[in-house]
Amino acid sequence: MSKPVTLPDQLELLVADANGLPRGKTMEGAAYDEKDLPHLAEAVFFHSVTGAYADTIEIYDSNDRDLLLEADWSTFRPTPWKRGDVGQVVCRTLNQLGEPIAYDPRNVLQRVIDAYQEMGLSPVVAPEAELYLLEPLTRGDLALTPAAGAGGAIEVGGESFSPDALDKYSAVMDDVYRMAAEMHLDMAGVVHEMGPAQVEFNVAHGDALSRADQLFQLKRLIKGCAQRHGLLASFMAKPMAGKPGNGLHVHCSVVDDAGKNIFALRRGLIPPSLRHFIGGLQKYLPEAFALIAPHVNSYKRFVRDLSAPVNLSWGYDNRTTGLRVPFSQPAAGRVENRVAGADANPYLVIAATLVCGLMGMQEEVSPSKSAGGDASELDTSFPRDLAEALRVLERSTPLRRALGDAFVDVFVSVKRAELAHYEREITRWEVSYLGSVL
Repeated sequence: MSKPVTLPDQLELLVADANGLPRGKTMEGAAYDEKDLPHLAEAVFFHSVTGAYADTIEIYDSNDRDLLLEADWSTFRPTPWKRGDVGQVVCRTLNQLGEPIAYDPRNVLQRVIDAYQEMGLSPVVAPEAELYLLEPLTRGDLALTPAAGAGGAIEVGGESFSPDALDKYSAVMDDVYRMAAEMHLDMAGVVHEMGPAQVEFNVAHGDALSRADQLFQLKRLIKGCAQRHGLLASFMAKPMAGKPGNGLHVHCSVVDDAGKNIFALRRGLIPPSLRHFIGGLQKYLPEAFALIAPHVNSYKRFVRDLSAPVNLSWGYDNRTTGLRVPFSQPAAGRVENRVAGADANPYLVIAATLVCGLMGMQEEVSPSKSAGGDASELDTSFPRDLAEALRVLERSTPLRRALGDAFVDVFVSVKRAELAHYEREITRWEVSYLGSVL
């Protein structure tokens, strides 16, 4: 897509860092010159959620150099929650030789898509992200609290799937609906989820890169709308103890050069290509787990009987499994990865899901027997904490080969920097249960 004839007064040039957080710069729209691309410090990809930088910056970016921001105009949209004439565009990052930055998560996803295209295939995805609307945090707060609705109405739970419950937050929701339409985001549906003030937003199915871009921009929109109304929209995996966590479910299918879905069901059963894709997810997702559960908090979401899968079992129309083949028309055959948390980087969740499935198809990996009952009773089949997940990712030869050594090295180092910072903290639990009794 070519550059628009008219650009806004202020143009936000966006990239997603390792955590999927928006980074970039704002410039006058008229000043954007495709023959002299804007610069940004390459260090954004070594930036941790705490503000520190990963050790691998000394290996891959020791001179703190600039990268180039090449606008992908297919992602150009207004930024309607901001005052004035402001627009945004997601950028492809290039080094000074014009090559893709290896540790940019968006470029990693493109690398995976390219591997499909070399086989004459194109992945199709539909992401669904959950979040909580919360009261804003103030310094010293020790817990997050669900937002009060219209008239001060408080939810305690039990209003899942209720359209009337969503009306309690109509001031925020109406802004989201209106602005999403203005931005031409393909929002396919909204539902009140299991927790109090918990909402799920669905993005319509489409090609993998555009769906990741749209989810990245939709999350930013939702947080901006919530802030306009004095609330906090949180995609944290487990923001409150005893309440359901926030998942990021990704529906995946694959089409061939003729546009035919190779995952189409046959007499209600999955075809060999989908069997092998699921087998690849079961074999390789444990090695890629840090990409879909990237924070210490992510692992607190995996609690039995609280709407989160606890293993990588699969089944037909079975929401207790980590990998679900939804009830659908045969031509819409697909698998839903239900394991990832909403705290994960959209580009990396989709990349991890697609690359693990692709390796399964290439190796013709057979999955386990489908689960017909409550799969939460089966054994857990993935890492139990972030430290373990980082160890197996770092050692994974198949994922290094598929995603690139530089990306794996940088991502692991960013997450280890965050983990080290966390391990130096004294938690509320330690203060409450150890401080006064030991």
